[in-house]
Amino acid sequence: MEQFSRILVPVDGSPGSLKALDAAALLAKAGGATLDILTVAYFASETDTEHLVSWLPESVTRPIGPVVHDALSHAEERVRGLVPYELHERTGIPAEEILRFAAEHAQEPIVVGGRGLGRVEGFFLGSVSQEVMERAPGTVIVVK
Repeated sequence: MEQFSRILVPVDGSPGSLKALDAAALLAKAGGATLDILTVAYFASETDTEHLVSWLPESVTRPIGPVVHDALSHAEERVRGLVPYELHERTGIPAEEILRFAAEHAQEPIVVGGRGLGRVEGFFLGSVSQEVMERAPGTVIVVK
């Protein structure tokens, strides 16, 4: 098995992303790698989300600053003292930004949490892990 120096793990605070973080930390510890912990928000912290179209779900329009801070804080608490890590924030469409970050840093592998959606549900509801897995040029590990 190829040994990696850095491992990208996107987090959003969900149970699936925290499982992925735990798995990535184990891989990093075993291989002496550094974790790049990335969170992606749809809108920048300063975006006025209160006046957005009302049909957008709260998960998209809620204030971003606390959400990003919480996701990164929880992630940092889980890995502090276990492995080397760096925290990163991006704004945009999660799958796009994860793939962009990976390309910019020649990052491999990407460890993502899966929601356990089947192909039909994933198609209709959208699945970041599915899109990353299908479009990434390198190794992607999906943790359920």
